Amino acid sequence: MIDPKRFLYAIAAVSAAAMLASCDPVNPDPGPDPEPKPEPVTKTLSFVLPSDAGAGKAAWAAGDQIVVHGEYAAQQVTVTLESGDISADGKTATKSVEGLFPYVREDCTSTLYAAYPAELVDNLKHCFFYSKFKTTSQEILAAYNDAEDAFHFQQICGAISFTADEAYESFVISANKKESLGYEFMQVKLTDRELNYKQYCGTPILDLDVKSGSKVNVIYIPAGTTISGGITIKFRKNDEFARVYKSADPIEIENGKVVALGDISAEICDYVNPFSPDIKDLDASGNANCYIVTAPGKYKFKAVRGNNPNDFLADASSASVLWESWNNAEEVVANSVVASAVYAEDYMIIEMPATLHPGNAVIAVMNEEGTILWSWHIWVPQTEIVTRNYGILAPDMMDRNLGALVAAPANEVAPVESFGLSYQWGRKDPFPGPATPKKSDNATVAGIQVTQTPGEGTGNESKITLEQSIANPTLLGHAQNGDWLDPTTNDLWMDSEKTIYDPCPPGYRVPARDKNQPFHSGDLSTAAGWSESTTNFVFTLGDPVAVFPLCGYRDDYGPGTFTHVYDRGAYWTAYASADSKSGYYVNVRSPGSAHKLAEVGKSRGCSVRCVVE
Repeated sequence: MIDPKRFLYAIAAVSAAAMLASCDPVNPDPGPDPEPKPEPVTKTLSFVLPSDAGAGKAAWAAGDQIVVHGEYAAQQVTVTLESGDISADGKTATKSVEGLFPYVREDCTSTLYAAYPAELVDNLKHCFFYSKFKTTSQEILAAYNDAEDAFHFQQICGAISFTADEAYESFVISANKKESLGYEFMQVKLTDRELNYKQYCGTPILDLDVKSGSKVNVIYIPAGTTISGGITIKFRKNDEFARVYKSADPIEIENGKVVALGDISAEICDYVNPFSPDIKDLDASGNANCYIVTAPGKYKFKAVRGNNPNDFLADASSASVLWESWNNAEEVVANSVVASAVYAEDYMIIEMPATLHPGNAVIAVMNEEGTILWSWHIWVPQTEIVTRNYGILAPDMMDRNLGALVAAPANEVAPVESFGLSYQWGRKDPFPGPATPKKSDNATVAGIQVTQTPGEGTGNESKITLEQSIANPTLLGHAQNGDWLDPTTNDLWMDSEKTIYDPCPPGYRVPARDKNQPFHSGDLSTAAGWSESTTNFVFTLGDPVAVFPLCGYRDDYGPGTFTHVYDRGAYWTAYASADSKSGYYVNVRSPGSAHKLAEVGKSRGCSVRCVVE
């Protein structure tokens, strides 16, 4: 028996990030070439499989090929086993091998190294005591010779096994948290030297594509891999993914061990393919927290945080429509704005009704426990959204408030459908606008209703954390003349760039504060195009005129209801005060009281007029 303390061997690290940190595709330089180089020799070699096969090879078979090498790949020998070489139990094969060039080192007793299977071996010019494999997604074995020229092979991988009630054509297995399941190549060191090992590996493999399937399947994965978020297996039929299995259970891959999932048939479900050609991309021009939909059909977008296309939600499991509104007091029919929402393959997929109903909806993705991980606003306008430059801000601006179904007219009474949605400063999620003019009630909602935290402490304060706001997108935190957030920060929206919490659609953002522009001046009434109408309940500004409804705001004293509907306008900028309690907004009080850029507590629910990013 070989003393296990006499050798060290390389295994894959526990995750893609950790593995990459330790990987280097270049061989180490152990010093100058040994001189003189050994002469070719003939040796009788024994190749011994592990006594406990586990997930690996249980017995040698005629035709098996093993690579044996010393220092140089050009001098390696491929040994092909014949039936007469193999012992009765199949565990040992003995064969006389010619043309061997042992690698002699004073600090290393082993002189030859073996790797199996030969078709996966891709050694570089200088092997030293490394064996390079083309991939780690198949079974690989490595060994060094002992004093008797016996190679006791070590398994470099472990495995996952499962059975299914039918044989699928093929399948793809991936880790739910984008963790590596192997490498495009890996060099492993296996020697009797009492030194710390180092491994060299290539690009991580995130998806293992098993080209043939059966009722019993074994998938090899480098030992030491931790799959912390579980796995997804997609099964193909007729060259298309048809079924899927998903588990959130963590998996640890150990050398030579099998993680047996058992019979997973009952947990295999129909697969929703986000890559189907009949599902249109909503994020072709970028990712955001809001998407505009103007036609029936199926749509998809990456389930990522805000405008960061790589910030995936690793624990995502399911999706739901949280609420829908028609932006008025009418009773809302459930699923009239968004018919359904599902999560599949890092994508949110929504289906719109055959007949669109203008309105707004918020959809969310949840983990296995049902906790909301992120949510998005789906905006279905009644009329086409127009973007132009009105001469009041440097970038072009939308013709309506964020979430408004129509643009407010300049010479008619502004309808409640032109008001749009309300936002607390820094939050990505909208809240319904007013239901009726001159009243304080919220627009009617189908689904989860708006709630607010109980007022506790001085100034009716009841703040929430950022984590609470994400997990509860219909929950309002509040503080009189202050921030809804604890601890407070000015980074949720920023003048300098669009953030992951910006509520505007792709290509748009909350406007940056620009005190040199008419819309953010100290007195809007001095700018071109200024007018205010106490009969039509709008103010206008610019050339051509931009129309802003006086739709009031959600009070920061108790943000459950609206105030000053039809005589106040409140429009956020992305800029916050130095003390972090307030945000800057355009404050219009009609008639004639104040028309200027000002500060107000971030808890207030104001309108947003998006500008081109």
